[in-house]
Amino acid sequence: MKGNAPAVLLNAGANAAATHRADYDKDPKPYDDGRKTFDFKAGVYGHQTVRSKLEEDQHGKCAYCEVVVPKPYADGHIDHWRPKGAVTQKRGATPVLPGYYWLAYCWDNLLLACQFCNRSNKKTLFPLADPAKRAANHHVDLTVEGTLLLKPDVDTDLDAHIEFVEELPVGRTPRGQATVEVLGLDRLEHRARDMRIAALRDAHAQAWIFAGDPHPAAVKIVSDARRLYAEAPLPQSPFSAMARTFIAANPLPA
Repeated sequence: MKGNAPAVLLNAGANAAATHRADYDKDPKPYDDGRKTFDFKAGVYGHQTVRSKLEEDQHGKCAYCEVVVPKPYADGHIDHWRPKGAVTQKRGATPVLPGYYWLAYCWDNLLLACQFCNRSNKKTLFPLADPAKRAANHHVDLTVEGTLLLKPDVDTDLDAHIEFVEELPVGRTPRGQATVEVLGLDRLEHRARDMRIAALRDAHAQAWIFAGDPHPAAVKIVSDARRLYAEAPLPQSPFSAMARTFIAANPLPA
């Protein structure tokens, strides 16, 4: 769960959001058809204090794929869970305007995300179970939408929606399937994830080979394997969800 919102969002962000709402209410039609767009303040939602707080809350990891997001962070690594400027139901579809403009500076709508998940895959995608229930503007109740994309800082039962087959995530439910597809989580080549599961596989194999061997080198190998198994499932570790599944299926010797 997230901590408290940074002050810049509560002050400058709240003021900017109020301006967007007022501008829309003055003349909504140009925003609905794309003739006008909102002047989003990247320096507000991408402020250093916002990035630092997201890094702290998410242990420096992408909210979606759990890779460690490389520094220095840029505002491009701040993902709007509900897209701020336009929204697309499915890949290749025409974006719906004007997007969730009133949530551009909302703390609950911001996540730290890697370049691949945010800009290469998710982009403006935000599928709903029933697109007809999409909130068209800030006057509509968001709770009726029926979102398909999982929200990692709120959905605490992620394992119920997505399972791992070795290193590859597979959706168990419609929400899990949509999340994997939207974010491209099941891509076959993911260097950092592949390296992590390779290390776990090696630790598992080496621990079983050298279990019970009194030689100091063998004892160290087994000890290192146990240390990795203890650290890998922790929230601050990269790909901890994958690690939990692998470790549960591949225990070390007693």
